[in-house]
Amino acid sequence: MKPKELWKLSIDDFNQWRRENDLLKLFNCFQKSLPHFDEWLKEFNFTIDFILKTDKPGGFFYWDTETILVKSIERGFDDYFFIPIENEAHDMRLREKSESDTTIEYRFIPYLRWAKNKLGKENIIESKYSSQNTFRFVLTNAPDVPKASNTFIAPGIPVLKLGGTKIKGWGLTANVNLDFADLDFLVVKGHHHFSTETNIFFSSCRNIIFEDSVVNFTNFYGCHFEKLQSRNSRFYSTRFFTCNLFGADFENSSLVNFVIDNSSMSSFSFNRVEVDNLTYIPPKKNWYSGAALTYENVMENYKRLRVLYQNNGHRKEAGEAYFNERLYELKYNKSSVQFTRPIKVLYKMGYDYSKPLIVENVDKAGTIIADSFSCLVWGFGERPFRTLISSAVVLLSYSICYFFSGVAPVNHDFSTSMYLSTIMFTTLGFGDFVPFQNGSFKIFMATEALFGVFIFGLFIAGYANKSKY
Repeated sequence: MKPKELWKLSIDDFNQWRRENDLLKLFNCFQKSLPHFDEWLKEFNFTIDFILKTDKPGGFFYWDTETILVKSIERGFDDYFFIPIENEAHDMRLREKSESDTTIEYRFIPYLRWAKNKLGKENIIESKYSSQNTFRFVLTNAPDVPKASNTFIAPGIPVLKLGGTKIKGWGLTANVNLDFADLDFLVVKGHHHFSTETNIFFSSCRNIIFEDSVVNFTNFYGCHFEKLQSRNSRFYSTRFFTCNLFGADFENSSLVNFVIDNSSMSSFSFNRVEVDNLTYIPPKKNWYSGAALTYENVMENYKRLRVLYQNNGHRKEAGEAYFNERLYELKYNKSSVQFTRPIKVLYKMGYDYSKPLIVENVDKAGTIIADSFSCLVWGFGERPFRTLISSAVVLLSYSICYFFSGVAPVNHDFSTSMYLSTIMFTTLGFGDFVPFQNGSFKIFMATEALFGVFIFGLFIAGYANKSKY
């Protein structure tokens, strides 16, 4: 059936058609190509028919911890939902709540995590050109032609095409099984929506357009987005978990309770966008790049979010975004500096070739030292309270030096040493102390006064900085 015809089906007919057609073929391919898939089914007493009957097949693969599948008949029909176990305390609370007459629980380890443990490696899905640690879309035929494009998921299996057409509102996705689907070039236009939660696992979502739409209570897990467009639309409680978000353009839209969690994200633009309670949790490392490029990418994301928060008057969030922007800039500089390469180039090719690399590394080293000091002392201006901690460290350090100085009257008298350190740090002068005659010791004491002036200046500047947003 064509995508336009499938979207016209009722919810039950749509889900049944997928169970009997594309998903059945997909899982039969999984059974042949995924390592130890039959063994996993047998260990947890699952069958392909049972998995497809839940209309939530992606949940059997996604989470990284033991998960509970709950079957509920409380509302008069079979309803399935997943509860990933967060920790031991969470597990104990769940075990205390025994099954009721209207629920049945199935405990299992999702396949991807189970197979990684079984094989002792992360990349377990073999595709034509590489191995993957999760379901990724490895090939797209006619990627720029909405009607003809077709997407293949690792290990190289085509998924059902549901894009390249227009639907009247995101509400048509409620209770519809959209896992392992090709939603590329789907146009969503209209305010039709439901307040039920929609979960979509491992689907391709390239070039989706939301226009005059409302998207409520939608969670995307492991989905692939490119060139997402939103015009005159509202997103409420929309979350992206371990997704790829490569390009998005939000215009005249609102984002409320918007979450981007552990997702690779780049090239976002916001034009006349209202935002409230947006959460961004960056990935530790992008799957397609090393640490340095990940840090650089996250730094750029925080820069865009900072501007977005500033435009909406969210001073606290803008300050936090600026702090994280500078922090990831520091991480990027640390991970990208290469001390051995200039030496190798100098040895093999001479000074003229190595000079640019040496200059670059020296500049980065200076930036790293300055930024590390700024982060430590006052958190790039966003943590002025750290100046008080720095002050205490300086006071205590100099007090110890005075205590062991051998200079009367502070030698081995900690309270007097602490008192001298305090009046020097605050630049109040010697007060009731007679100036020491030892010239080198005078210079040492003067350095504490300089530290005091510098740190007090940072303290004042830090709190003044809070009003810049």
